[in-house]
Amino acid sequence: MLRDRLRRAAAPGAAFAAGLVHAASFAPLGLWWLQLLALAAAIRIACAARSPTLAGLAFGFGWFVSGVAWLFVSMHRYGGMPAPMAAAALVLFALYLGAFAATGIALATPSLRRALPGGAGRTPRGVAGAALLFAGLWGAGEMLRGWLFTGFPWLSSGYAQVDGPLAGLAPAVGVHGVGAAAALVAAALALAAPPSRREGESAGPGASAGRRAASGALAAALACLALPLLAGLALLPVRWADEVGEPIRVRLLQGNVPQQMKFDPARSVAAMQAYAQAIAAEPADLIVLPETAWTVPWSRTPPSIAAAIVDAVGDGVVAIGMPLPARTRRGEPTLSNSVAAIGAGGPLPWRYDKRHLVPFGEFVPPGFRWFVDMMEIPLGDFGRGAPHQPALDVRGQRLAFNICYEDIFGRELAPQVRDGATILVNVSNIAWFGESHALPQHLQIARMRAIEFARPMLRATNTGVTAAIDARGRVLGALRPHSEESLAASLRGTSGLTPYARAGDLAPLALVAALALAGLAFGAAAPRE
Repeated sequence: MLRDRLRRAAAPGAAFAAGLVHAASFAPLGLWWLQLLALAAAIRIACAARSPTLAGLAFGFGWFVSGVAWLFVSMHRYGGMPAPMAAAALVLFALYLGAFAATGIALATPSLRRALPGGAGRTPRGVAGAALLFAGLWGAGEMLRGWLFTGFPWLSSGYAQVDGPLAGLAPAVGVHGVGAAAALVAAALALAAPPSRREGESAGPGASAGRRAASGALAAALACLALPLLAGLALLPVRWADEVGEPIRVRLLQGNVPQQMKFDPARSVAAMQAYAQAIAAEPADLIVLPETAWTVPWSRTPPSIAAAIVDAVGDGVVAIGMPLPARTRRGEPTLSNSVAAIGAGGPLPWRYDKRHLVPFGEFVPPGFRWFVDMMEIPLGDFGRGAPHQPALDVRGQRLAFNICYEDIFGRELAPQVRDGATILVNVSNIAWFGESHALPQHLQIARMRAIEFARPMLRATNTGVTAAIDARGRVLGALRPHSEESLAASLRGTSGLTPYARAGDLAPLALVAALALAGLAFGAAAPRE
């Protein structure tokens, strides 16, 4: 009996371990090849398990409970939620996120099992069909996770590929298309096996025919493995956009204000003074401060600090993250999480208001007021920005801003690029997550956005990672996390639209649908038991 229990627990345990390895393939390690191996292992484990759904859920749980463990830090250390409640919330959230992976794995497992060595569908068509179907289902699940309940596409599988050959596909089909391509490679790895002696002998007098069928199945798996990698490599050197205009001098300020002190009035004034001194220390065409660098609107800035900033700006512009007065859809007064622009004459007639708000942090989902009340978050209900907001013009460069985790939604940045943005700018404050892996993960996300849109990306953050990224996703310069420093860069924007910028998420959606339909078509022609 004990042996049976251990055998039943083995598959979920192994799948959970594969999920942990899968999470480790993202930043800060950034081992793109490890993701392919971990996902291939998860497929083989699910195919051998009594319950592929349970194995898939264990894999997804391991992936997310470790990958987004920094949410516990946010809820407990900075939000004041009791540790048991914060741990339970993390577990439930990881199970929810893992359910998307589990669904894709469970739905594809019957086809994958038939395509494994010894299966009735171990033919070239059967192998190709199973791999293509899995890739389509996996990609569909990732896209659904990025949309349902406002979406949470953090750690979408394509992000792990930012330094690998599949990144070449990102300008064409976006991060979700890259994730689907990675799933195709992983499925091919799981199905790739040399012809066994049993496969050759099982045909009796037709042994050579059996060996040919097995060899054909292996060739199909290798083709599914190689084609996405070769396509990515072929697209990597393509120039999707050209540099435009003159370079602008940029300074990105990292204040490193501790989150637990950020809303203390005396500490807020001290932060303003420190930022004002940093602004005056070195002129630039554009100086960018992080999200909520100001915890009050500009109108409540101490007059001496405001005057010092205006005097120091010169011919440049200072962009400051701060709350600004706004109104709800019903016309009630509120605040918005915004960026204000300050010039030599004071505030400019431009602002950016955050559009995609964080559930529980910036708005309260219906029925969850009790949950938010357990946390101590001073800014809770923000107004939403308009879907289309103008870019900030700085010496001929058009800068499109996004705030905090808005940059994980490529579909929402695409209209900014189509409207003529030449440079993307992200302002963030993820001091909420302490010294966790959320910081390098967010930098990895920003790099993928730069690749998708062929646009440079600037990041000004409170605690890190503050960085300048070129239009190919390469980090030109970055500050040490949790340090009070500034980063200077000279940057030219780019002009020209990638296929993903033109189509948005319609591009990966078309790819995912094509993969799934092709998988079904090939699978229908494969023998069945």
